[in-house]
Amino acid sequence: MTLRAVRPGDADEVAAVLEQHRDPQVQRFTWIPDPYEQLHAEAFLANAERGWRDGDLATFVVDVGGRYRGTVDLRPEPGAWAEIGFGLHPAARGRGVATRAVRRLLTWGFEELRLAGVTWRADVANTASLGVALRCGFTVEGRVRGLLLHRGERVDGVIATLLASDPR
Repeated sequence: MTLRAVRPGDADEVAAVLEQHRDPQVQRFTWIPDPYEQLHAEAFLANAERGWRDGDLATFVVDVGGRYRGTVDLRPEPGAWAEIGFGLHPAARGRGVATRAVRRLLTWGFEELRLAGVTWRADVANTASLGVALRCGFTVEGRVRGLLLHRGERVDGVIATLLASDPR
């Protein structure tokens, strides 16, 4: 498993993003458009590339065996902090891929970006994402009522943090 830059013009990559984001689990726990169309996948990859250029989003493709299997990203926040996000293609789930990818991203963020800390948040029902965060050393800070907006409705969220000095 490697982390690499996105390939916005690559037809296979666009198709894999489209397939991932049409998955019911992704639709359930994210605020991406439904229905999710090819133009959305193309915009997702272009936005990831733009984020690198503008310095406000560091998105890496999770590549397994030369194939797109998801993304991990850091979104810088004030005070040398960042928020982490991650999502996997259904074919990569349940095999530790997300945990390995998040650990690599965190190492990069703490060593290269000199981050003081990273926040993670998700729908309280997203136990798979919570499991990844916990395995990577995050500490759950609490449940926040109505934290997230999902398809026009407020849902409870959970927030966790990881400091540069924390074991991981």
